[in-house]
Amino acid sequence: MNYNLISELWIPVLWKTGNTSRVGIIDALTQAHEIRQIAASNPMNRLAILRFLLALLYWCRGNPPDDKDSLHSLPSNWFKTLDDNKDCFNLLGDRKRFYQDFTAKRPRPVTVLAQEIPAGNNFWHFRHATDKESGMCPACCAMGLLRLSLFAVSGLSGPGEPNLMAGINGVPPLYVAPLGKSLLESLLVNWMKCANIGEPSWSHPEASQDPNAEVSLLTGLTLLPRRVHLHDPIKAGSACTRCGSADLPLIYTCDYQTAGKQENAKWDDPHVLYLDGEARKAMRAADLTAAGRFRMDRPWADLVARILETGRTGTFFVVGFATNKAKNIDVWERSIKLRMDPSTSEAAPAMVMNWRAQGWALEKRLEKIARSVVEAAASMAAIRPQVEATISAKVGDLIAAEPKAWEQAAREYTPFMTAIAKSLSPGYTTTALQRRREIEYLRPDMQPKTKMDRRAGRKKGGDE
Repeated sequence: MNYNLISELWIPVLWKTGNTSRVGIIDALTQAHEIRQIAASNPMNRLAILRFLLALLYWCRGNPPDDKDSLHSLPSNWFKTLDDNKDCFNLLGDRKRFYQDFTAKRPRPVTVLAQEIPAGNNFWHFRHATDKESGMCPACCAMGLLRLSLFAVSGLSGPGEPNLMAGINGVPPLYVAPLGKSLLESLLVNWMKCANIGEPSWSHPEASQDPNAEVSLLTGLTLLPRRVHLHDPIKAGSACTRCGSADLPLIYTCDYQTAGKQENAKWDDPHVLYLDGEARKAMRAADLTAAGRFRMDRPWADLVARILETGRTGTFFVVGFATNKAKNIDVWERSIKLRMDPSTSEAAPAMVMNWRAQGWALEKRLEKIARSVVEAAASMAAIRPQVEATISAKVGDLIAAEPKAWEQAAREYTPFMTAIAKSLSPGYTTTALQRRREIEYLRPDMQPKTKMDRRAGRKKGGDE
């Protein structure tokens, strides 16, 4: 069976008309102006397909023309390279295959390509699958291969183990991709001039073996940390365990092994935000299931502040994949809309981080009033996720508004603090009423600090 990604209908898209369908590579590019967005249900697939189409655009056309913002569509004659190299995109067959290696070993169920499908003895899931009995259609296998360069994790190391290693970015980072109102706009806003475009791994797989070498753009976007070989599909009459498509030949197994160390500190991923400092670190998704306080609100403030520091505005598609070595914990997505008034642009990152700091300080302030560390921690852990979800959803409006808007945002805590005050300070004594009133008015202090305030804050000892 042959399955060529250029001609087969495998990319799910949402058209501007509201209809959905699947298209091949050529139609996805040449009809991008009519497509609203990639319509895959998993955000990992939407990001992987967007980056794949972007890589194809660089490979076929090179750097963008100076008038790219005036393009109403992508000309079909730009993509002659695809026709000339059609054999690079065969998913199946006895010859050259897309993102695959015929020398790969270690048979595994094909569901290793989809992190959301449980494997091995991890059977306590809402969604059930059985290794080698649950198959995936060719389209889902293709999307699984595209994910590898972004979301592969390390694990199973030691004598006799396969020593799986992470991709070029190491532990999967937060990915932040600008979006437009159509697939064409999304491609154009990500299509930036690059001095070293290079070659993709589907045409030059040998160009990406040295983890200490300089990395070209296309090598970094398409580098695979796994050697994979899909086994032949079987017409069994069951549905794809991932997408539910029926009456298709399904692939049940593959060969799947590590491609060695690919992590490279010299690679600058265009969709990764790096923290400043001597040891460059990528921003990563927080494990929201881990023990600790306020895990639910940790990512957004740091993320927004870092985006603002880049000076870019617009809509950003954020995908976070939380992992612990070989353990897949969670994947989440966020759409962040940022616009800035020039008069407030410089202060915006500081205001976001001040909000984060003030939120964390609320627990200490509550401890002093309630005089119970345990009760204060439990109370704040119960309400902060709700408040932070509300504020983070409106952060674009807050950044575009005057600094006083942050004071209004702080009032989101009021109804919750009123309820907590009644719980932590019951009774009708003078002391209880005063303590309850202090708790009710507790909220982040977003007033700008003066030099006098900072000087007064250095005082040690004595009553507050």
